[in-house]
Amino acid sequence: MKKQRLFWSGWMAALLLPVVPVSGQVSIPATAIPVTVDFTGFLGTGFQPVPSPGQLDSDDWAVTGLSDGAMNFGDTKTTGDFARLATSGGVTTGGLYALTLSGNPALMVQPGSSDWNPGTITLRFINNTGSTLEELAISYDLLVLNNEDRSNSFNFLYSTDNLAYTAVPALNYTSVALRDIPASQVTVPQSTIITGLTIPSGAFVYLRWAGADVGGSGSRDEFSLDNISLTASAGASVSAFDFDASSISVSEGDDSVFLSVSISEEADCSVEVALSGGSASNGADFDFSGPALLSFSIGGPLSGSVGIDLLEDLALEGPETLSLILQNATGGCILGAVTLNTVTIADNDVAPVGACQNLYFSEYLEGSANNKALEIYNPTGAAVDLSAYSVKAFNNGAVSPTNTQPLAGILAAGDVYIIANSAADSLILAQADTTSTVTFFNGDDAIILFNGGDTIDAIGVVGVDPGTNWPIDTLGATSEFTLVRKPAVNAGQNNWSIGSTEWLVYAQNDFSFIGSHTQDPCPIVCSTEILPSGQAHTEQRTVFRLSWVPQPGAVGCQVEGQRLPTGPSPNKNIVSPPYNSLVVPKAQAGAGTTWTWRVRCACSIDPFEATDFTAFGDTFFVPVAREMASLQGISLFPNPANEQLQLTWTSAREAVVPVEVLDLMGRTVYATTAAAVEGRNVLNLPISALQPGMYFIRMDGANGGQFTVVR
Repeated sequence: MKKQRLFWSGWMAALLLPVVPVSGQVSIPATAIPVTVDFTGFLGTGFQPVPSPGQLDSDDWAVTGLSDGAMNFGDTKTTGDFARLATSGGVTTGGLYALTLSGNPALMVQPGSSDWNPGTITLRFINNTGSTLEELAISYDLLVLNNEDRSNSFNFLYSTDNLAYTAVPALNYTSVALRDIPASQVTVPQSTIITGLTIPSGAFVYLRWAGADVGGSGSRDEFSLDNISLTASAGASVSAFDFDASSISVSEGDDSVFLSVSISEEADCSVEVALSGGSASNGADFDFSGPALLSFSIGGPLSGSVGIDLLEDLALEGPETLSLILQNATGGCILGAVTLNTVTIADNDVAPVGACQNLYFSEYLEGSANNKALEIYNPTGAAVDLSAYSVKAFNNGAVSPTNTQPLAGILAAGDVYIIANSAADSLILAQADTTSTVTFFNGDDAIILFNGGDTIDAIGVVGVDPGTNWPIDTLGATSEFTLVRKPAVNAGQNNWSIGSTEWLVYAQNDFSFIGSHTQDPCPIVCSTEILPSGQAHTEQRTVFRLSWVPQPGAVGCQVEGQRLPTGPSPNKNIVSPPYNSLVVPKAQAGAGTTWTWRVRCACSIDPFEATDFTAFGDTFFVPVAREMASLQGISLFPNPANEQLQLTWTSAREAVVPVEVLDLMGRTVYATTAAAVEGRNVLNLPISALQPGMYFIRMDGANGGQFTVVR
């Protein structure tokens, strides 16, 4: 199993942090120690000064903007808008709820036309430190369910007198007007450091969240608060953790990606880096077994990094994302402003576009009113998984998609998939596989069919507004006609000057062709006399990738392996395009074994009728996972150093020990090996070529200390 790589200095300082329950005065008892409100036990049953189980203490909370009125500090509100009970989300009635996800409650507000529109929720803390507070570090989790087509704000303000409130624009949040399909709860970590305060002991500080309609129409999204944390300071700066970047773009073929984390001030603190979501799959697109812990110390470096292994696959897919968050800061440190890093993984596979090799548009229906539909045909000889396909509309010359429809399901060979307008004629809807806003076109809009991130067919030209429509030959146009792909066409076309000649033109509301398509037979190009070529293999961290070039028209291949010198000879049928590679996990092959392999490809796979195999010959060796050398007593001298660094250690056995020098970004700048003996060992490292600065030693995969180069 791969492990994420961590580089750090110092030790984690373990602290017991006060967590405020759902009842009781929210007090700041001391500086430099976080006070957390996590809503444990909250059931959404209202507010009272002496709360019953499941309620919040109204001495700490105030609410405005609900149709049942306002709640001041100390009021009792246990019915109606103030006590909508517990929910997992997706409600429609306005008011306050307890959002319960996996047993973890949060305070949720569902805005409505007359509920919290506008509205505020205020939480107050009392200063019981005995000192005048000058600085506050504040963080909280904002949970958003974007399940409606109206955008709403959820902004943050603070006050020291409950009269004049100061906004923090960096924490302003506005939901997206267009709903997510499917919609799911998204966590947005928020944090800020407020300076220049004067809060005497015994006085309050007020935290406020305010919301209102912003744009769009229809119902409103849901917002929840959780893990509210406040760390007070009487003068000293509070250290904060941040990612060095909020987004990174990489290629699927890259070996790995490193995420750097920095701390603003030296401190004995730690923070976790954890997965937060995204469309990429752990174990298929990347390998990360976090949360990963980064620890910092006074006098140590101000940055560290976490490495994530990327796994290349053969699936055609659009750009995928994985998001990582900083969480669980300890030692009196807090989360900073950049706590979310989104990694975008670009697909490096190319979609097939040859004759009968991929889907294409077979009908385009631009009828009167809402009678609009798109038909997609599968000309291949096999069923196609539609999960890697999508249709995007670029309206009125737009260069970014106006509407997008991901496809789903399995499309059989020779069958069609139909996307219709939800208000189309019943004859169209009877044939539809799905309805979508991607059919909101009027003839001057470009419609593109994607396989992964690759364009495989186009109607019109992205970025161009032709005025009323694009002409189709001399007979029709992309507005007010029914267009059916000519039977001789057997593939999509990205060149619209050619594509515009490939359609038969029918009357505007002719629905007689929807639901099926006629195409001339596909050309037969597969030859059983041609053997696969280009046989090779590449080694990655946890897998071997066997690759070859199949003969044209092949619809399947078979790989046979053989363990050397004698052993089993397993085989594997490759029945999904592009039939040119096989991934062999090292764990399945067996450590310390040598394999040879051969391949053959077929023109028919039912039954599997292939040509002869290629010859055995290409071999690969599965390495044995290296054992740790049980190193102890690692020391560096001199430190700081100039020309040479002496590295000494004690080994529990004889071994060949890999030694690496890494910079603060976790990059290897020098590597060697040492032949260790049992007992004391010495190795002199030349460092004259290194730039002045701080470096780390890593021996046999373990942290071996740090040193400084001076000139």
